[in-house]
Amino acid sequence: MRVILTICCAFAMVAGAAHGQPLPDPLRVIVPLTAGSTLDARARVIADALGRQLRQRVIVENRPGAGGTIGARFVAQARPDGGTLLFNNNSQTISPALYGNAGYDPVADFVPVIRAYETGMVLVAHPRLQVHTVEELVALGRDPARKPPYASSGTGSLPHFAMELFKRSAGISLVHVAYRGDAQALTDLLGGQSPVMMSGYVAALPHVKAGKLRALAVTSRRRTDIFPDVPTIAESGYPGYAVDAWGAFFLPAHTPQPLVDRLRRALVAALASPAVQQHYAATGAVALDETQAQFAALLRDESQRFGRLVRELDLKAE
Repeated sequence: MRVILTICCAFAMVAGAAHGQPLPDPLRVIVPLTAGSTLDARARVIADALGRQLRQRVIVENRPGAGGTIGARFVAQARPDGGTLLFNNNSQTISPALYGNAGYDPVADFVPVIRAYETGMVLVAHPRLQVHTVEELVALGRDPARKPPYASSGTGSLPHFAMELFKRSAGISLVHVAYRGDAQALTDLLGGQSPVMMSGYVAALPHVKAGKLRALAVTSRRRTDIFPDVPTIAESGYPGYAVDAWGAFFLPAHTPQPLVDRLRRALVAALASPAVQQHYAATGAVALDETQAQFAALLRDESQRFGRLVRELDLKAE
């Protein structure tokens, strides 16, 4: 009984210390992509709102490279004191399957704090392709003499996986042309060389408005206010299809739960701020209402889903 009491007191002292422990200042948010990316832009808006909630400095630090694994590994190895957060997207569950030596486990080496938003992608086609609907694209993809190539921002990227999952749902065969990033892919898409692509909303929107691209469908479960008249792929005849992009905050494993809870509460308030909500409305992002347990379950499911796709397609990091 004395041993049990001693252990309980020790745990209580640790919990109490963590609860009263100030967060390091400045608090760092690591973004594993380049400055100027959509993820980076959202990180900076949220970081500013988070700093206001915590009344301390919150800085965004870019550590890009190797499909996001460099930045993620940095956070996995950081001190679990609440001072270093990772803000990552679906590459958290994709890249470890592509990079055999990522140096971390995407589930075991992190605490999933909160998913900040969810958004979709839009399936777009060059007008020269003469398709106006998903059904017309599918018919084209089933014609061995006419099936077009499709562009992606890179092998193993979420747009690549979204298209491969669509191909499987529709039973079609399109040739994948991988580019190094969205900008290169979009250039050839607009030129008609690779006339089909899954694109982020923000990148595609001005070209759709200008008539340079046609929006056929969105990958999300629900329609978006960014493209209100564009159906989902599920509505277009493939009810089991849905691929959502997201951005989320992670802490290193073994971060004390009181610090996790404190940061989660501050992030919930920051995400509800007018500045963040206005940014979301302008870019087609949607705030979420889910528990940490639900987020953790999604990470496990996505890791298995995308890991299986990497193996089936026999993909390797470029």
